[in-house]
Amino acid sequence: MKHSQTMAANPEITESLSPIEFDLESKSFQATYDSIRDSTSLAVVAVVATALGEDPQALTPLQTIIDTDALDKLTTESATGFRACDRISFRYGGFEITVTSEDVIEANHLEDT
Repeated sequence: MKHSQTMAANPEITESLSPIEFDLESKSFQATYDSIRDSTSLAVVAVVATALGEDPQALTPLQTIIDTDALDKLTTESATGFRACDRISFRYGGFEITVTSEDVIEANHLEDT
């Protein structure tokens, strides 16, 4: 039994973003990207836009939610191979976004309360 579906991300935003997997059980979206080739902030926007079926331009600008420069710096490997953090989580576009040091972005839909 298949527990996930694959969705193509918008290639105009990021070059390295993998197809986005949707897990039917957890109802979460997940994708990998290369933080050296693409900024984390653009990859997050691409994942959320794909998950919502929206044009990225129609989304609330990510920089109004989180400091995108800081996000990109914290999640990009330095010349010495060091990353400032292992995991960052924040809310954006109706999702709880988690970015890991392994260049994985996970978007879990927030339930309406």
